Amino acid sequence: MSQETLRLFSQVLWALLLFCSTGLVSGEDNASALPKIERAGDGLYRFGDIIINKPAGEISFPGVTNQVNGLIEYGIVHDSGKIHESLFRTAVRPQLIHTSLLLLKHKPVKDFFENLWAEEPKEIDYSAHSLKITVSWELNATKHRLELASMALNEKNKKAIPLQSFVFTGSRIVEGTFMAESAGSILAVYADDVAIINSSAHDSDNDDVWYANKEKMPPLECPVTLRFHLPRGEGSAKLPE
Repeated sequence: MSQETLRLFSQVLWALLLFCSTGLVSGEDNASALPKIERAGDGLYRFGDIIINKPAGEISFPGVTNQVNGLIEYGIVHDSGKIHESLFRTAVRPQLIHTSLLLLKHKPVKDFFENLWAEEPKEIDYSAHSLKITVSWELNATKHRLELASMALNEKNKKAIPLQSFVFTGSRIVEGTFMAESAGSILAVYADDVAIINSSAHDSDNDDVWYANKEKMPPLECPVTLRFHLPRGEGSAKLPE
């Protein structure tokens, strides 16, 4: 076993320890169900269907266009999640996505919902902790790549979700169950403390203003690649090579 592979295994253990210490996972079964990490190239690692790009500080995984118009509450859900309310769906387990972000040393933001749901929420700049989410697909031999934020519009002002709005909030645990895994919630446009990623945009606590931007969306059932980019200065700059 190479030293690089050993380092990756040690990072997996570190991520699982952090997962447990933050109350996000409970029980031996959850840990034992994780797939092995396999090297997929220079600085690239395959974790189930997720590709972890250490130098770039990003993860990517396959998905499918799920909804191209109408009201939405989610940007991405698992196949078992609320697919009638989401732009995209994926067969990749939420727990693997969460663990992959931990492997890149990206930690969940604390007290996000306490502030969001407060009577007088504070204006907090989350840009240093935000994730850039991009969607890539190919159609008629033409490659496309857009930020997921541009694919949801606010019905009040017809504007897209502002860039740098998606924050790694982490899920929560109820009676030993990691709720993102149970509910299939990955990226929420309308605030959901079960989802792994949430939007910090204005009106993210409003469930009837967000709708799919049909002009930006890939066709229904179109295969896509979903990519989570860590903030600059985090992840890749701190990862051992």
